[in-house]
Amino acid sequence: MAETQATDREHALDRLTIERCMNDRQRRLRFPAPVERAYETYRREYRARVMASTIVPSLLIYNLYLIVDYLLLPATFDIALLCHLLVVTPWLLVAGLVVRQRPGLWLRECLSASMPLAMAAQSLFIFYLNREVGTAEHYQYAVSGILTYANVNQRPPFRFALASTLILIAGYCGVLLAAQIAFPAFFIGMALMSGVGYVSLVANYRMERDTRYAFLRRIHDRLENEISAHAATHDALTGLANRHEFDRQSALLYADRRHARTSLGVLMLDVDDFKAYNDYYGHPAGDACLRCVAGEISAQLRSDRDLAIRYGGEEFLILLFDATLAETTVMADRLRRAIETFGIPHAPTGSHVSVSIGAAAGVIAEHPLDTLVAQADAALYDAKHGGKNRVSPSVMVDAASTPRPAVARY
Repeated sequence: MAETQATDREHALDRLTIERCMNDRQRRLRFPAPVERAYETYRREYRARVMASTIVPSLLIYNLYLIVDYLLLPATFDIALLCHLLVVTPWLLVAGLVVRQRPGLWLRECLSASMPLAMAAQSLFIFYLNREVGTAEHYQYAVSGILTYANVNQRPPFRFALASTLILIAGYCGVLLAAQIAFPAFFIGMALMSGVGYVSLVANYRMERDTRYAFLRRIHDRLENEISAHAATHDALTGLANRHEFDRQSALLYADRRHARTSLGVLMLDVDDFKAYNDYYGHPAGDACLRCVAGEISAQLRSDRDLAIRYGGEEFLILLFDATLAETTVMADRLRRAIETFGIPHAPTGSHVSVSIGAAAGVIAEHPLDTLVAQADAALYDAKHGGKNRVSPSVMVDAASTPRPAVARY
């Protein structure tokens, strides 16, 4: 479900917006709102996968650190053991489980940040209990490793990494001051934490920047592939399917035995006197006329199972799935009248642009597609020679008076 939502958001993006983000030389860590929403959906999935793959190793390494407690600060080993097993480990498991459920941004990142902060709090608590023990000075340096884990291994968004780093360093500084340790140890500890914080934040910033750019590249490549695939299967001028797509779709239709007893309607449409129109008004106007006709054809399709094809020049072919001959002719006449009402002037004929349409229909198992197309073409010939701007065969009165309910468009 979540992956479907991510894909839907990505499909809503346009190539121009993506390219504008990719060409941003400053590589900002914030996209325009539509892209940011798609990135967050992708990021939610990514963070869930990271949490699933790192939670067990993180717990293992964290709890192995009890060996250091045992060797350096044996007096408080029991307390450290209880803190590890009864407080921090359960919290890490709960937080990790919630993050894996893909919550919203703020809950997810706050829970993720709480995990290293809980580890650091436990370590500083044990350090404070042993502040008068000489070996404790070495113990407190381990917090720098937790900071690296938080910013590099967990890979939170930079703004959350910055906030959690400042909180951790401030807490670290406060504990050292409260413990009143010697100045050299305090200075070394703060220098170490500041250096690790800076380096890990720079690494985190660069990782997020690279992740965002990789996301843009992924979406851009997918859009490029979709455009290439569409160009290979659709007519560039009208946007309708081309002959190649017609051959592919018809082969799939006739290969599916579930549709063997389904009636297939075929319409062959031709723009009347188009050559005269094109010669008189020019090719740009002719192209605009064809786009107008193609747009109305697309609008008249009943569902995504119907298929409209630019068959060649000013000829169009329409396949109507599950349509009888009566229903096919009704559809043809409705389309003819719709184009006629556009009122596009056609000076060479002294009238307006019109179309003639030939119709045919038959059960798929009994009528090969090339036969139906030939029948529709022959009917178109009859319509042309019968006066143009008409449908052949004529619309059946009973079918016209009781039209089939329209199927919802997709």
